[in-house]
Amino acid sequence: VDATHKDMPMEEISTIGSFSLSLFLGLAMMGLKLWQLAELALPMIVMLAAQTVLMAIFAYFVVFNLLGKNYDAAVMTSGFCGFGMGATPNAMANMQAITAKYGPAPTAYFVVPLVGSLFIDFFNALIITTFMNFL
Repeated sequence: VDATHKDMPMEEISTIGSFSLSLFLGLAMMGLKLWQLAELALPMIVMLAAQTVLMAIFAYFVVFNLLGKNYDAAVMTSGFCGFGMGATPNAMANMQAITAKYGPAPTAYFVVPLVGSLFIDFFNALIITTFMNFL
């Protein structure tokens, strides 16, 4: 039920969202040319492992604590890890995995896509432009 007290078809909305996310991730994976990256496998694995460890430490000690140490904070932290490891679809996939097991988190589903699609793009453009002009 939404703010106007109308029933929302949550199962259908969830199905469409899951389909869209799966389609995007499938198309992204199909475009990868892994054979061209074979010689970079070891450095990429090392960087991925370091990124994963640093993201986990930062997410646990900083993000989770700043967001309030509750269930919504845990779901938003999983979204933050998705952003840190890629992009908004990764964040949504992480949050979907958590909420599928432990239940819905409407605040997280409102905040994370908004921050990921609007604020991050805006601030990245400013930061990159600033560094390019500075260097």
